[in-house]
Amino acid sequence: MNKTERILGSKGIIQEYEGLRFFYNETQKEIEKLKAEQQQLLIKTIKKLQPELEWLRKHNYYFIHPAFGDLKSTKGPILGLTKEKQFVYIYDIQEQSLIKCDTHDEFKTYNISALDIINLDLFMDAMEGILYTRELLNEYNNRISTIHSNLKADLDNYTRIFNDL
Repeated sequence: MNKTERILGSKGIIQEYEGLRFFYNETQKEIEKLKAEQQQLLIKTIKKLQPELEWLRKHNYYFIHPAFGDLKSTKGPILGLTKEKQFVYIYDIQEQSLIKCDTHDEFKTYNISALDIINLDLFMDAMEGILYTRELLNEYNNRISTIHSNLKADLDNYTRIFNDL
């Protein structure tokens, strides 16, 4: 390959690089737009459900998240949890703000933004946590119904045994 062929080959590669760079930059712009839309939807959803959230908090319901087991919050809906479970992300109903709680430091709280949640890839978890509040009372009723049934069955069983003594 002579020098001219190498220069022509380099120009073609550089043109390909320019195309790839353009695609990358355009995709990055689209990602930022989508993140902004996610941020807006999260905030609008919280605002729309604010009266319901206040009612639940006023009546002393714990907030739970369908994906995080027995983790509970009295401040508001659980929006996310880091993999190492050090930080729990919550919407504080009373303060009307997003916070993260450090489980390794006496649940010290820090204010965060909706964009922080989006940048941590917690959008889906956050939306599930907010929307799950609509299922909260059904979940509590199902749990208490199960407890009631188990207690009644145990009592009936041992009452029968007692009567057979």
